Amino acid sequence: MHLLSTFATGDRKIENAIRKSFRNDKEGYKTLEKLIKDKIVLTEFSREKLPFKEHPKQKLKKELRRYRPQNKIRFQKPFYRFWFRYIYPLNELILQHRYEEVITFILSDLDNFVSLSFEELANDLLKEKFKKVVRDGSYWDRKVELDIVLELANGEVIVGECKWKNSKICKKTLTSLQKKSELAGLNATYFALFSKSSFSNELLKNKNKQVLLFDLEDFKEWSKEKVYKPKEKKPYSFEF
Repeated sequence: MHLLSTFATGDRKIENAIRKSFRNDKEGYKTLEKLIKDKIVLTEFSREKLPFKEHPKQKLKKELRRYRPQNKIRFQKPFYRFWFRYIYPLNELILQHRYEEVITFILSDLDNFVSLSFEELANDLLKEKFKKVVRDGSYWDRKVELDIVLELANGEVIVGECKWKNSKICKKTLTSLQKKSELAGLNATYFALFSKSSFSNELLKNKNKQVLLFDLEDFKEWSKEKVYKPKEKKPYSFEF
């Protein structure tokens, strides 16, 4: 399935992927509908607000007149994304038993694959920490992209940035996240940073309660909490 491979390797925007994969848009959307029905992928809807006219005589800029935000897809399981990012495109090499080349390619790109999974796990962790989440997931518009934006029932907004890199996150990342949040028109209550390799001393000493820091230890603790614990069986009671 070329469409799934395009989703797995591209920006996941639906219109872009269909145009790359099909000559006929109608055929592409029909294929996508079946993939959603078969629970291979699901739709992640854009939260971007369309530009509007403040008064009837106002003219929108030329680039905004036909602009429409694109929705994205998300794979239902990480395995599906792995398969269509690596196994499907490299099928010929696999059939030729050129396994070393396959493994070398996968390892060279694996951080890119894990990066999105890290974002998805970070999103789920925040949903556990903050109850009554109204909307979650990534955010994108014509100006900016954000890894995580959680909207809570009480009106609070959490904006998050994830870095799957072998270097510590420094204050520069926080400043960039704050600027991107403003550019998106989001009034963020909290800024959450997720790091594979911890944080700079400046961030660790930061006492700003708006800034939330999470590293791999937080994910380890969270995974322990999620481990299935069988319920204790109650003794049978007989009533006469």
